[in-house]
Amino acid sequence: MDTKIHSKTPQEILRLINNIPFFQSFNVAERQELSALNNQVIEYSDKVAIVEEGQKDMAVFIVLKGEAIVTRNDLPKVIINTLAEGDLFGEVSFLMQTPRTTNILTKSRAKVLKLDPKMLEKLTPETREKVKDKFIAVLVNRISEMNTALVRLKVEMEAISQAAVDYQTEFDKILKSGRTMKDVFAGINETIDDLIR
Repeated sequence: MDTKIHSKTPQEILRLINNIPFFQSFNVAERQELSALNNQVIEYSDKVAIVEEGQKDMAVFIVLKGEAIVTRNDLPKVIINTLAEGDLFGEVSFLMQTPRTTNILTKSRAKVLKLDPKMLEKLTPETREKVKDKFIAVLVNRISEMNTALVRLKVEMEAISQAAVDYQTEFDKILKSGRTMKDVFAGINETIDDLIR
């Protein structure tokens, strides 16, 4: 089994929505309105693509069960992020009407709630705007997390660069002493470990 689509009743969808943090700020009427849509709950086996980079499907997904990883085609072995229960993805393509910029692959068996633009257009303008505002809030939070990670990386790189400058004389002495490159790199790794701590 790669994928299996489950048709859920509005009551079943409402129970799912009630447990998703994304919908906590929605009142009962708004949740009922969302659950009445022709939502799809899709079950995926492990290591299956839910979304592929370049794909033009504009749906938004919420992880209900399991985990998924985020990758890009240019760095397929690098895991950009791990998505867990309650996490949302696909909002960039939905809001910008652009092809997918990443791959989302299941890490284990996973269930997701799929919301496509046609379904969301059936919402009242107030509920639709609230959903879009929540999508934007998720994006802003991700940008903030990325900025924090970039600052941390910049600080670490500057510390490594400064260590290289500070220890240039020591490196020269080590190289002139006849030590092997393995010894030199072991020393460098220890220095980097000390700086990161």
